[in-house]
Amino acid sequence: MLQNERSLEMTRQQHQTEYVVRCLFERVGDASFVGHLDLMHTFDRAIRRAEMPILYTQGYNPRPMMVFALPLGVGIDTLGDYVDISLSRVVDAEEFMEKVNKNLPKGVKLYGGINIDEPKNSLMSVVTTAMYRIKAPGVQEPMLRLFEKDEIKVEKKSKGKIVETDIRPLLLSKAQKMPEDKDVCELYVCAGSVKNLRPDVLMSALCKYEGYDEEAALNAEVTRLSLFGGEYPKLLDIKELL
Repeated sequence: MLQNERSLEMTRQQHQTEYVVRCLFERVGDASFVGHLDLMHTFDRAIRRAEMPILYTQGYNPRPMMVFALPLGVGIDTLGDYVDISLSRVVDAEEFMEKVNKNLPKGVKLYGGINIDEPKNSLMSVVTTAMYRIKAPGVQEPMLRLFEKDEIKVEKKSKGKIVETDIRPLLLSKAQKMPEDKDVCELYVCAGSVKNLRPDVLMSALCKYEGYDEEAALNAEVTRLSLFGGEYPKLLDIKELL
């Protein structure tokens, strides 16, 4: 058998039946400075230590079959992100979370899990909206003024080039009931694989258009509160988008 034929044969393996546990998770405190790839490794180690039957991709470089709804930037807390974890047999979601949580580091926790059959849609493909809380000195009023603008152009790096883009369509709405604390604002923005607004880009725009202090923007405490599917304002619970 030739080398290329041998390589092709090794990838021709039977389809693995997946039994998926879809969980919410939080990542807070010092754990928020763990990068996305390291977070994947953290979950993988915890699941293996808990002796859960996680599936791995087939081929030369097997990887744990985990799908995160939306990668998290370093330094951003989350209280409500989703992850799909594929298992080789059914394990009750409550049992799975209890055993895995015992092996996760401080600041990372699974909760709100459900058992589902193989998802019809990729978890990443159903995310359209994120809700964020931003805490920084006096941030609420300039953020509200930013919402009043018809156009918010910022420079972004795309395919190695600096391009100017209007992020105003990605800024959806402030929370229906804003916190009384003027150092805190909560808002909905586009998120996902199609349209996505990163908090750091938003804070850069706040400095550019409202003269907000750059150092305060860099040190802002950002928390992703929730992820949703659907089209704003008719948002859908991701647990229902199977």
